[in-house]
Amino acid sequence: MRKYISNSNLLSYYLLALFQVFLFPSKYLLFAALPLLHTVFYTAHIPFPYSDHILNATLHDHGYSLVARQESVTGYISVLDNVKDGFRVMRCDHSLLGGEWHPQPGMRSGLREPVYAIFVMLEAVRLVEPAAGPSAAADDKGQENALVIGLGIGTTPSALIAHGVDTTILEIDPVVHAFATKYFNLPTNHTPIIQDATLWVSNKNTTNPTKTHTEKYNYIIHDVFTGGAEPIDLFTVEFLTALKNHLKVNGVIAINYAGDLNLPTAARVVRTILEVFPTCRIFREEAAPAPAPSSTTTTTTNSDFTNMVLFCRKVPGAFTFRKPTPRDFLGSGAREYALLPRHEVDSSKFFLPGKGEDVIREKNKRSEEVEKAQLESAMGHWGVMRRVLPDGVWENW
Repeated sequence: MRKYISNSNLLSYYLLALFQVFLFPSKYLLFAALPLLHTVFYTAHIPFPYSDHILNATLHDHGYSLVARQESVTGYISVLDNVKDGFRVMRCDHSLLGGEWHPQPGMRSGLREPVYAIFVMLEAVRLVEPAAGPSAAADDKGQENALVIGLGIGTTPSALIAHGVDTTILEIDPVVHAFATKYFNLPTNHTPIIQDATLWVSNKNTTNPTKTHTEKYNYIIHDVFTGGAEPIDLFTVEFLTALKNHLKVNGVIAINYAGDLNLPTAARVVRTILEVFPTCRIFREEAAPAPAPSSTTTTTTNSDFTNMVLFCRKVPGAFTFRKPTPRDFLGSGAREYALLPRHEVDSSKFFLPGKGEDVIREKNKRSEEVEKAQLESAMGHWGVMRRVLPDGVWENW
């Protein structure tokens, strides 16, 4: 549950107060008039159209400009331009959902260069070498298709669509989908499903309870991180097993996890994924930091906050990635640099004593422990975010 008053709720409180002024008039209310008028007309966080100009007057001092903002089901969604360096980002509360550079020459596919490499790495599901066997070959007939859970600005699904992959996007927040389409050029030739992923994957159709779906996909992208934490319901054995059933025999799933790899939460998530999928390879966004010098005076654990992607298949057996071709890069320098995963993580790292026990299941003790532990991870993520954008931007945007 969120621990703040949203802009829309704040506006409701002001309107309620105004109603009470007329209902119970008093001369003492004059003392509150000036502060109230100042809040309404000079506070950038009240969602009136003219308040955007007030906000931008402050943001311009930091080299940024507000494009759009709106409260929604997952929090405060906004789009921001860096007018100095030439990129655009989308925010949900204190997390960045993605970003892209303004149009660059040489982008033949019409895609823009992503700011964050992790979303490019997710596209490497297309590079996994197919498994052998007649059942796998039967799956490969016809157009490739993909299910993307968690949209962000649409970096990964836009690339899949550019490669001719029939793409379905499962996103819980309608404003995220609307902003990705309007401000980040998300192609419209996809199937959007604006629904809670746990309901859809488990065949619980909220608009038509009698309707079920049995689609199977060549690729599934699981990317639901926001605000320093993941919705734990999307990392349980039950949910991942349901996802596994939506994979074709030869299908590949890429699961993005962002957090401190030295905390027990990361180990429990990895152990849960490996419980469901028989074959996985794990890659981190950047090379692991050098081990800190041992010390006998401290027992604290150094933070290792990063993004990592688990590539998994539903069939056993080792797999490799094919060498990408120029066509895979879509004319993008970022993809040429970051598409092929490089920094592999040994899964045994997550099975060491003290790194987490058992797996995460629906409503079990481990899921409750993970929910509580995510507070520490969220604080670490917030520390990272404060280095990505200036303090003044976070505080006023």
